[in-house]
Amino acid sequence: MSSYFEAVKTQLKDRKVAFLVIIFTVARLIYGWAWVESASHKLVWFSDGKLNSAGKIESLVTNIAGPKVSSFDPLYINKGFSWVAQNIFLGMPGVTDTLVVIFEILVGLSMLLGFRIFWFALIAMFMNVQFLAGGSFNNFGYIWTNLGFLKFAQYAELLGVSGFLKYKKNKKLLSECKRELSTT
Repeated sequence: MSSYFEAVKTQLKDRKVAFLVIIFTVARLIYGWAWVESASHKLVWFSDGKLNSAGKIESLVTNIAGPKVSSFDPLYINKGFSWVAQNIFLGMPGVTDTLVVIFEILVGLSMLLGFRIFWFALIAMFMNVQFLAGGSFNNFGYIWTNLGFLKFAQYAELLGVSGFLKYKKNKKLLSECKRELSTT
């Protein structure tokens, strides 16, 4: 474990790397906590007997492909996603409510732990864009944060589980290469 910290310390000698690691580590901790907190508020969805996400999904459908929308959609993305939202998400709103809570918890924990930041930022982006399309603009900053994590994931996870796992993998590969070279 101390060799991992030594390797990180060596990388942090580069000021650009140090700056990005500090910024994105702090940001992911704050962001992760926000996701966990959001999910914890939604835990009541499991017992309140309501279909909590249905109204937001209906708004999303109206906003992206409703009768009053006259947007340019050459790839039929709006119409295609509207179909998915109507026929899948609204077709099983209890499951959708459950998935929202589960994925919010997973995104939050991955950010807090620094695990697979790129992939969980992509999931977060998917969820945030749907929320935005449903008419809620209060998470506009989340979308920009997701973009930052998609671009700078390697810095966000250096001081996290993924950073440690990458170090262990590289260390193992290096020792295998040394062993292979010594036998030839």
